[in-house]
Amino acid sequence: MIWLNGTIMAQADARIGPADRGVLLGDGLFETMRFEGGVLRRWNRHKARLTDGLNTLAIAFDAALDIPAIAAELARREGLDAAIIRLTVTRGEGGRGLDPAEAPPTVMITASALAEPSDGLRLATIQAPRRAPLSLAAHFKIIGYGDNILARRLARGQGADMAVMLSPDGRIACADSANLFWVTGRTVYTPSLDTGALAGTTRAAILDAFASKGLHIEQDHFRQESLASAQAVIVTNASIGAVAATTLDGRPLETGLPLVKLICDIERDAP
Repeated sequence: MIWLNGTIMAQADARIGPADRGVLLGDGLFETMRFEGGVLRRWNRHKARLTDGLNTLAIAFDAALDIPAIAAELARREGLDAAIIRLTVTRGEGGRGLDPAEAPPTVMITASALAEPSDGLRLATIQAPRRAPLSLAAHFKIIGYGDNILARRLARGQGADMAVMLSPDGRIACADSANLFWVTGRTVYTPSLDTGALAGTTRAAILDAFASKGLHIEQDHFRQESLASAQAVIVTNASIGAVAATTLDGRPLETGLPLVKLICDIERDAP
């Protein structure tokens, strides 16, 4: 099922016009969220990022839409107690070219089953493409995901499940679809956002929860050697929460460290 511009229908019946700028130019944004226990997790964080992005792009959006209610109804119709909710907003059928005509946006929402937990998450560092700190992709979830798709394909070519992407100067930024935390000794590290790492909602929730407990996470520009020597690496996003990687560039990582468990527990409980 899909909610498309105000109507719930079978996905096979959904139609988006060939002049939609999301199709033609990637002119739009999306959010991927987790629905669980009758709640759309961290909706306020997702809504804030989405609203900021739509305002930046000057794409109209009905702020009165009850996205959590729509998500709950889609999950119910799909027979899902827990689901991944994808909200996509494009500029609509505003024509080709860089100067769009005025048009109502296209808004679509889907609910999909959660993926089965992986028994191992392998990471591979790639040298290109690289994250651009001043690009829209570093701040919002833009539809144009070409860099991330290429990064994932390159990681798959190295026998890994997810790519570690770098900043323009070769520092650690993020994974292709997640933020990164790592543990060395008694310290937890995560790249600062000005490396080009996406301002992830799960990342923000973990940082806020650590700070509320008086705990510290080092945020900075870290050389590749810092991650390469880590004892444990945790990837975080809205779909999977916090998951410890099992290997990095073929090197086994620890998954049972107390700090790893703390991060995973905090992510599970953080608003």
